[in-house]
Amino acid sequence: MAKLAIVLLSDMKDPVKVEMGLRFATVALKENRLEDIRFFFFGPGVRVPGQLKDDENLRPVLDELLASGITTLACIFNARSLGEENNLRESEIQMQAIGSDLVNVVNQGYQLMTF
Repeated sequence: MAKLAIVLLSDMKDPVKVEMGLRFATVALKENRLEDIRFFFFGPGVRVPGQLKDDENLRPVLDELLASGITTLACIFNARSLGEENNLRESEIQMQAIGSDLVNVVNQGYQLMTF
C-alpha cells in the first residue's frame, strides 16, 4: 500500500490551497486505500489553525482532520518565528522540528504532496 505525506505551505492568503490540502487529507483517509497518511504544517502553513479560529466554513474541516487520527505535526521553528505557538497549542497540534520527519517520510517511500 502507498503512504502519503501532505505538507501545507500555504496560509489563508491562498485559501483554495488551504482548503484543498485539509479536505484532501480527510478524503484520503476515508478512501481507506493508503497504509499511512501524515500531515505537516510548514512555513506559512503554521498560521492556518490561528487563521481558522472563527472561520465557519473551514474550521470544521480542520477539526475533522485533527480528530481523524492522521499524524499531524507543525514546525516549531516556523511557529516561533511567526508567533503561532499559542494558536497551535490551542488546536492541540504537536510542534517539533519537522525537517527530519520530512526527510524520513521521503526515505520511507511516502508520496509527498504540497499545498
